[in-house]
Amino acid sequence: MPRGPTHAIVAVTERCNARCEMCDIWKRKAPAELPANFYERLPGTLREINVTGGEPLLRDDIADVIRAMRRAAPKARIVLSTNGLLPSRLEALLEAVPGLVVRISLDAIGELHDTIRGVKGAFESVLESIRIAKRVRVKDLGISATISKFNVSEAKRVQDFAFAQGISFTVTTTHSSEVFFGNQSEKQPDPEAAIVELRRIQKGFFRSFKIKDWFKGYFVGGLIDMLSGRQRRISCGAGIDFFYLDPEGNIYPCHLWEESMGNLTTMPYEEIVHRNGQILSKVTRCKKNCWMTCTLAPEMQRHLLSYALKVLMAKIRYHLHPGNLL
Repeated sequence: MPRGPTHAIVAVTERCNARCEMCDIWKRKAPAELPANFYERLPGTLREINVTGGEPLLRDDIADVIRAMRRAAPKARIVLSTNGLLPSRLEALLEAVPGLVVRISLDAIGELHDTIRGVKGAFESVLESIRIAKRVRVKDLGISATISKFNVSEAKRVQDFAFAQGISFTVTTTHSSEVFFGNQSEKQPDPEAAIVELRRIQKGFFRSFKIKDWFKGYFVGGLIDMLSGRQRRISCGAGIDFFYLDPEGNIYPCHLWEESMGNLTTMPYEEIVHRNGQILSKVTRCKKNCWMTCTLAPEMQRHLLSYALKVLMAKIRYHLHPGNLL
């Protein structure tokens, strides 16, 4: 793996056309957005860039933004995270910039998804976005579910839907962040109910014939650990291996950390890291005990063989003791 950050979440806008129950981005006044060519300043070591918002498809120049990212980090896997409410814009982008990974948010099947996202017809728009992505032959297409108090018993249905569609599925739980989601402590799912649902999802992953799904089953085990109050299974390299970039160019160790390390419009990433030893030291002592793909993926990829063995052992334990899996 290269030296330097390998993963980043890049919020290109805070404008949003959804009114999600478990996110406050849409309630804030969106800041001015940096021009597309700004994203040429991203570190060339990046191997995955999660393009998010707000809703990134609200940017008229989103294709130019992604092209700039590709010039900056030509080896990066670029993931478009979208709420699926703008299928025609999604189609235009996928035709203009082939080769994107697409992740569409889906929290429930049918009208409950509309309620959670605060938009009538949201579920039908997601279905149309999936049809479009398939039609233009997106090779890596998936849906992402967030478990909150509103849908704690629905996530397994979303996994089943994804598997029936032949597309990828990922799941997380509601998190709070002053710089991203806002304070969502009142929207958290009941831990016991969420653990029951996550165990069902984990079994679905371990029953799969796809190795990637086995890794996702291991990830779900980490979510169960978090909800159970246990420590993280994997150390966090936020600020070194991973960072969050907001729409104004501010760099944070991660999107749950409140202190900015600096602004990418005024200095390169390497200098920002060099000047922020104190913040990075505090990150190593972080007590949030969160569990998110963005901060664990770099560590897993750097030590892939070791974690592959752990994942394989978890799958074997499932087949030996399917009723006692964590």
